[in-house]
Amino acid sequence: MIEQLLQTALDAVQDGRPVVLVSVVRATGSTPRAAGALMLAGPDGLLAGTVGGGLLEHRCLEFAASRPGTPHRETFVLDNRQAGSLGMVCGGTSEMLFTPLVHPAPLAAALDALHAHVPAWLCLPLSGAEPLVLLEAALPAQPTVTQAVGSEVLAIPLADAGRVFLLGGGHVSLELAALLHRLSFRHIVIDDRAAFCSPDRFPHAEERLVTPFPALGSKLTGALTPTAADAFCIMTRGHEGDTDAVRFALSTPAGYIGVMGSRRKRETMFARLAAEGFADARRRVVTPIGFAIGAQTPAEIAVSVAAQLIAWRAAL
Repeated sequence: MIEQLLQTALDAVQDGRPVVLVSVVRATGSTPRAAGALMLAGPDGLLAGTVGGGLLEHRCLEFAASRPGTPHRETFVLDNRQAGSLGMVCGGTSEMLFTPLVHPAPLAAALDALHAHVPAWLCLPLSGAEPLVLLEAALPAQPTVTQAVGSEVLAIPLADAGRVFLLGGGHVSLELAALLHRLSFRHIVIDDRAAFCSPDRFPHAEERLVTPFPALGSKLTGALTPTAADAFCIMTRGHEGDTDAVRFALSTPAGYIGVMGSRRKRETMFARLAAEGFADARRRVVTPIGFAIGAQTPAEIAVSVAAQLIAWRAAL
């Protein structure tokens, strides 16, 4: 998680410990990680993040430890058929940037932007100079090399604009929320029972709303208004709650709407929605929710749903 990496880096810099931010600037062919992958290295090795593990990461950690104050950029060949390669069989190349971190201000600014959920980019000059944070700039939504503030930088968006609305706070939602936190998905939990929507139960939720599901339209307004970048995972305790939640989700531009349930429940719900005029329900609603991996337990179902959300986010 970028938040953990930034906080670890800020703590180290404030303590006066040498740290190096290692980033993938460009990746071609088959490589462990794409552009924008980050790793924080200290004199004794890995502190946070990863650029893919294996020999590539090992070499990067060695370099960071041996020259902690030296800005540097280096391309590693991951094809054992070429002279000078790392001996890996991936077949691609990874251009790596080594940025020594000295000042706390840009790290604190990045964390502030991340916590405020404002459009912001962590920009790493390809010269290896100190990072900077740009707010509300017209930069790409994916990590990329671009021009900013008069120099070539690797611009990394600090947070997804999208959120996952978890409708229902039961067993699967509990497992899914924990995964969403680790996967850096912002999430909001909604239930009509206070005990199933508490801070103790969902400590990492951005919001926790207790409301009847037919009242969603009056609650999800203003900053909580769903957008095309948002997803709905609907798993209430009953058919009526699910239908109310789906009805509301279909009235929004949400990019993903998933509903947990059986085939019979699905057909009953679709028939009812079609009669109400929701002609696009079958096209927009994913049900049963999650990838078909033979999941049975709440934790297994949560894994299948999280995997589907990862695929959806990657396609945005």
